[in-house]
Amino acid sequence: MIRVGVAARVSRQAWLSAAQRQAASGRCQRALYSTGRDGGASSSTPKAAKAPRRYTLPEAYANKLRQLLQPFLPRYQGPAIGRAVYGACSAFPDYKEFWINECGLPDTFQTWFSTMSFYVWLAMVRVRADPNAKHYNQGLVDSFFQDAEQKIRGSGIKSGRIVNDTLKDLVSSFKGTVMSLDEGFARSDAALAAAVWRNLVPVDSAVLQTAAVVRYARAQLRTLDLCDMAQITTGNFEFGPIRAGDSSS
Repeated sequence: MIRVGVAARVSRQAWLSAAQRQAASGRCQRALYSTGRDGGASSSTPKAAKAPRRYTLPEAYANKLRQLLQPFLPRYQGPAIGRAVYGACSAFPDYKEFWINECGLPDTFQTWFSTMSFYVWLAMVRVRADPNAKHYNQGLVDSFFQDAEQKIRGSGIKSGRIVNDTLKDLVSSFKGTVMSLDEGFARSDAALAAAVWRNLVPVDSAVLQTAAVVRYARAQLRTLDLCDMAQITTGNFEFGPIRAGDSSS
């Protein structure tokens, strides 16, 4: 019985040794997996990311792509060009000196809008000479009405319905002004003076001022016509002052 017990203990010890060796072997294998391919210990420092590969499109393909996208560029450039042109229009001089003091117009939002419509019209006439005038002038008008909306809301009107109704009325007024000025400009000074009186200076006593605006409009359009279209579309132009009674305006 003693020999059997000793044999059992020896067999049990042998079995434990085999199990321990197997566990140790598993730990070694896991340790090997955690090392790099070269067998060295794994480093906690991450490897530097590889720079993205740069690919240059061949010039022939690039030119072809430009040709395909060219018809769509004016539509996406229109808003930016419109903002640039409107920036030059909104910097017009003589608002207080001429339009308010000399013409006797009240200093109200409606006076600003009608006066601003006149300078926007001058720019629109010049931009029409460009093949992409449709998109550029649309951007100009959009910038004009965005400014008008900000002024309306800045006056304290919070109701969206009132703002929208006011803008609709202003759109109709602006279209009428543009059509009237276009017709007067194409016909004669007398027709243009009538358009100015109806839309810009509806004051019976402002005869000299109305005549000055007519001379000024034709003079400014001649000046704008001398500017390169790149100057116009980047807003690199300015309007001169109006001088009532000066035939050279």
